[in-house]
Amino acid sequence: MKQVDKLKQLENISYFDTETVAQLTGLEGNTLYKNISRWVSQGWIIRLKKGVYTTKAFYSKQSTENYLEFVSNKLRYPSYLSLEYVLNKYQVLTESVFIYTSITQKSTRSYVNDLGTFSYRNVNKSLFTGYSVIRQGNFEIAIATKPKALFDFLYLKLYRNSGITKSMIDDLRLNLDEFTKKEIKEFSDYCKSTKIDKFYNLEKLVFN
Repeated sequence: MKQVDKLKQLENISYFDTETVAQLTGLEGNTLYKNISRWVSQGWIIRLKKGVYTTKAFYSKQSTENYLEFVSNKLRYPSYLSLEYVLNKYQVLTESVFIYTSITQKSTRSYVNDLGTFSYRNVNKSLFTGYSVIRQGNFEIAIATKPKALFDFLYLKLYRNSGITKSMIDDLRLNLDEFTKKEIKEFSDYCKSTKIDKFYNLEKLVFN
C-alpha cells in the first residue's frame, strides 16, 4: 500500500496532528515531514496550523461555516467565537467580517491557512465567560452570546483609552436596535464585573 493511501483512514476525522500521521504511516524525521509537505502541496491534506491538519476529503463533506467555527475553537484552545465575527452574525456591525475572531485565555495570536484567517484576543480568566457550547451539524461550537460579544469588542477596543465618550461609541456605527432589556442587563453585568471605573457606566453610553 502506498503511504498516501493510508491517509484514507483519516477521512472521517475532523482534524489530526503530525504524531497521528507518524503512527499511521510508520514514517519519522525528515521523511515524515517531506511526505506531509508533499501531500499538502498535492491537495490530499490541508494544513490548519503547524502540525495540525485535516483531509481534503473530510473537509469537502462538511458544511463550511459549521466546520470553520469548530476549527476556530480548536486552533487555540480553550477559546470561544466572539468579537466582530459574532457581532456580524447578529448584524450589530454594519460592515462585513471575513475573519473568525475569538477570545482566549492564551496570548493573542492569528493563524492563516487555506480555509481562512483565525484571530484570537486575550482576556483574563475572570472575563472568560458569557459563551455557550452549541450543537451545529456534527460539531459542538463555543460561541459568545450577543451581549458578551459586544462587551468583548468594546472592552478590547477601549481598554487603553483613559476615558470613554459617547462620540467614541457613535463612531463605531453599531446597530443596537435589536438588543432586549435582558441582553442589555447582561452586557451591563459584564461591564461592572471589570471593576474598572470607565467601564462601569458603559451601558449608558452604548444604549442611551
